[in-house]
Amino acid sequence: MFRKGITGLLGFDRVCVQQFETVLLYRNGRFEKALTPGRHRIRAGSRQLARIDLRPEVFRFTQGAVSADRFAVNLIYVARTQIVDPRAAFESTQNYRDEIYIRLQSIVKAVCSRKPRLEIQMDHQSFSNSVQKAASQVLRSIGCECLTFELLQVDSTGPVAELDNRRMGFTAHHSMMKEA
Repeated sequence: MFRKGITGLLGFDRVCVQQFETVLLYRNGRFEKALTPGRHRIRAGSRQLARIDLRPEVFRFTQGAVSADRFAVNLIYVARTQIVDPRAAFESTQNYRDEIYIRLQSIVKAVCSRKPRLEIQMDHQSFSNSVQKAASQVLRSIGCECLTFELLQVDSTGPVAELDNRRMGFTAHHSMMKEA
């Protein structure tokens, strides 16, 4: 009783909210308010607290997709996201991270299906900008935003990869023959 002090005797608890988080206060299962960084005194009783970390998160993906010209490609990319609406992120889904993961993969698949393979492979910046813009719109409904998206690597798979390898082999063989 002495540890809580006079406020504890009056039925209040202290809550310390870190600079990088927001704490959502629920009473009897209903949202009451969001606590900003700092110290707060809240009335004890039927309350629940949800701590939401607002620091940006980085997701790394390896994903297969099909381009507009029907070639299979393997993509490696990184997305940096951040919660912009803590209440929406907490209430809209059981696990917002899983939701971000699934939605980003769907967006990348959709953008790939609208661009030819060579454009995806040759213009990473344009592809990244398209995905980032679409991702920010889609993630907004779960209280998040896509801060950055970077396509790191694109590889062809299947018959096109074999064709590319044959061409490269032919080019290497042809240039070796020229040198001889």
